[in-house]
Amino acid sequence: MSQTHKQKIAALLVVTLILCDLISGSPAHLQARQKNNQTEWSEEPTPEPTVEPTAEPTEEPEPTAAPQPNETPKPVKKYELVSPHAKYYKGGMKGIHYRKVKGEKVYHLYSYTTDSVKLIMSQESAFEIYGGASKKEVKKKLVTVSSSGVVKCKTKNNKIYTLLKATSKVTGENCYIYIYFNEKIKSKSGSKIKLWEKKKATVSFNYAKKKLSFEIKNKKIASVNKNGRITAKKKGTTYLFVKVKDSDKNQCRIKIVVKEEPWIVSEKDKKYDYAEMTRDLRKIAHKYPGKTGLSSLGRTYDNREIWCLRVGNPSAAKKLVIDAAIHAREWKNTQVIMRQTEEILREYGEHRARFRSTCLYILPMDNPDGVTISQYGASGIRNAKLRKKIQKIGHFNTWKNNARGVNINNNFPAGFSADKKKDKKKGKKRKPDATTYTGKKAASEKETKALISFIKRISPKTVLNLHSTGSILYWDFDVSSPLHEKQYRLASEIKKRNHYRMMPKSSSTEEHGGFADWLVYEKKIVSVTVETGTVPCPLPHSQYKKIYKRNKKMFRWFMLSY
Repeated sequence: MSQTHKQKIAALLVVTLILCDLISGSPAHLQARQKNNQTEWSEEPTPEPTVEPTAEPTEEPEPTAAPQPNETPKPVKKYELVSPHAKYYKGGMKGIHYRKVKGEKVYHLYSYTTDSVKLIMSQESAFEIYGGASKKEVKKKLVTVSSSGVVKCKTKNNKIYTLLKATSKVTGENCYIYIYFNEKIKSKSGSKIKLWEKKKATVSFNYAKKKLSFEIKNKKIASVNKNGRITAKKKGTTYLFVKVKDSDKNQCRIKIVVKEEPWIVSEKDKKYDYAEMTRDLRKIAHKYPGKTGLSSLGRTYDNREIWCLRVGNPSAAKKLVIDAAIHAREWKNTQVIMRQTEEILREYGEHRARFRSTCLYILPMDNPDGVTISQYGASGIRNAKLRKKIQKIGHFNTWKNNARGVNINNNFPAGFSADKKKDKKKGKKRKPDATTYTGKKAASEKETKALISFIKRISPKTVLNLHSTGSILYWDFDVSSPLHEKQYRLASEIKKRNHYRMMPKSSSTEEHGGFADWLVYEKKIVSVTVETGTVPCPLPHSQYKKIYKRNKKMFRWFMLSY
């Protein structure tokens, strides 16, 4: 060892000894400082308080758990799909998917493209889209599945199916789940339906009605039954909500617009003429095909059709007839009966059973040439010879006869007489005129022949004749029972509804070649003449509403209940 190292070791030993003395307090200067301190405080030393020893809390020993037997681990549940409505198919699926799962566990679920499907497994699982209708659909990810097993569709309007693979995180088992998504509900009738008041419509859908529920928002405007039959009540707009019963979100909304149905027959037209009547008849027949039939009984001397509108079953045993305007100047009744007939047809669905057993025939204008003369004078007649003769007669406004100046309602073979002396006594002229001429012989006129032929062909039960004088009823013909009793009962029922006065036997019910005379006396057909109006003919338009209102119940009863 070198000298230098020896010196370093000796120095370290000295330092160590000094440090030990400082720690132990033995040096003289420390002892002197301690002595001085004691002298400074020695006059009255303060006794230090005696601290009682505090007893330390004794810790109670923790209870020792009793020894437990070894717990038996719970058995692992069978790996399966426990979602509601799941169906298990043993042996897997064959030939449906581009990735077959033959021999594997396969479950079926049915849902809707609008709804998400929550897959509930008996064990914690991982999910993946395994297949579908095509690889293209899978690639497009039209169907997705989340880590928690929620399956959703991107498409709503097309049917789609998918095949999912579920893998247990517990056992590693696999099972396959086939989900068939039905498309969103769609209305085949469109998203908006227009209805006339009191009309009905059935909306069709891409689902069976038994799977659907229906609800109308505003039931004052329209109602709907369990089969989706909508009934319009009053003008307005509402909505029909349709829902698939076993779905949360598969529903649709249809707008229902109810409007007041436009009338074909106008109540406003003051002069309801042959041309307008013809247009209306054709429109009615077109609007109500199968329910009505339009035909002509024949043509007049000025080449006009004598129209007949049939309502109901032509093969029905019960046939009823209403005729009007056999007297030309009484054309206001034509407008009344046309409007009333249209009103009945608008309610046809409610009276379908009635018109299966009853056929109603409406003859709104027996004398179209005469009506034209009453409304337009001789200028309304197209035949030059007829027009010339009519111009000589005059009295167009009060015209009752046909274009040849013959009163059709005195031209029937029932009490008709061509004896000039007898006619002279009755004040009847033997040449064409505007009101009274009966013709050269019975049934000489085209209009008369057409009516006779029609009645013989259909053999009606009852004929209601509409005229326009005095608000009265002619019924009391000189016939014996039981025909007389039938006449009385019909007139009485009419009186109950329009409150017209029933007239007794008079010259008006004697045989004098009238249409009603021929019906009752010759054909034994029940017939009552209803005289509407309260002022002389031609009736002003102000009479229309009064007549319509007063006779509405009567017409409806005769058409629907008699």
